[in-house]
Amino acid sequence: MTDWLTYEWEFRGERATFRVDMQYWELLPVLSYSQLIYVCAAPKDSLAKGFNKVEQYRFRMLRHRLIDELEGHAIHVGSVYTDTLRCLYFYAAETDVIQQASAICRVFGMLAITCAHASEPHFTTYYRFLYPDDARLQSVENAVYIESMRKKGSDLDMVRRVTLTLSFLTVEDRGAFLKDVPRLGFTPGGTFWQGESTHPACCTVSGFTTLTLPKLNKFTARAICAAAPLEGMLTDIEAEYVKRY
Repeated sequence: MTDWLTYEWEFRGERATFRVDMQYWELLPVLSYSQLIYVCAAPKDSLAKGFNKVEQYRFRMLRHRLIDELEGHAIHVGSVYTDTLRCLYFYAAETDVIQQASAICRVFGMLAITCAHASEPHFTTYYRFLYPDDARLQSVENAVYIESMRKKGSDLDMVRRVTLTLSFLTVEDRGAFLKDVPRLGFTPGGTFWQGESTHPACCTVSGFTTLTLPKLNKFTARAICAAAPLEGMLTDIEAEYVKRY
């Protein structure tokens, strides 16, 4: 049984696709798999801008072999892909699994492969890197919103006003957030009370951005990260429609 989530974020300055098996959020602490194994593959040519077709095929073969042959000895918890790098992450109970993974990697000499490990009793890579925080999780909603605007004929590359609604537990928390809004590059909007909500003290802020996913992710992340210490959360996003000609 798996529960895979895919989202886009940055990794080493590149646009990246993250995949994480969400089921291990609760399972990892009760398992004895504290040895992290990570395998990163890149094109043999360090100047290449991406994997050629042969390299893509060989990486798929590498991935299948690692997952199949480590099954029962390690768990595959996530991956990160960019144009020039493919990284796979596993946790194992025994250190001898590391040698098994290394032996598989050596078969694929046509790729530049790094196979390494680290002891992670607190599963730091999973919880702090692969598993999405609120800002990263919002990127999934952002992608859905962008697609809905694309289908309506909006020009996604045009800068337009985007309004965010944020919700807080108390009026005091909302006020503390609004004081910081100019520093964040937003313009404060209205405030309102949503009594039936668990976070009833709401406000709107706005700013300008395109509706490309990397730009919108950074835009919403600024608000989410500022609201989080005040137990606030982003609850709605609304962008001006700009027709594509």
